[in-house]
Amino acid sequence: MKIGVDIDGTLTTSSIGWDYANRIPNLEMIAWVNKHFEKGDFIELFTSRLPCDRAVTKKWLKKHGIKYNNLILGKPKYDLYVGDEVKRPEEVLYGRE
Repeated sequence: MKIGVDIDGTLTTSSIGWDYANRIPNLEMIAWVNKHFEKGDFIELFTSRLPCDRAVTKKWLKKHGIKYNNLILGKPKYDLYVGDEVKRPEEVLYGRE
């Protein structure tokens, strides 16, 4: 399975501000991602952070032991995402996968 996971507000507990180095990790979601990586799923992380934030982002991911296959920076920023396969972190963490 190929799984796309947002970083801010999903792997972190917040999505406000630009202090990416000090974001608080969402440990429950990180464990979920790592479990799926270990199962052999392809984990692609995406974020609206700019390409110049790649180094601080990769350092934060490594610091918190997040396993992934690919990292995409600069995704389009919207106020609302609409899609037929979108799930919130709570849905995958609490049995509504």
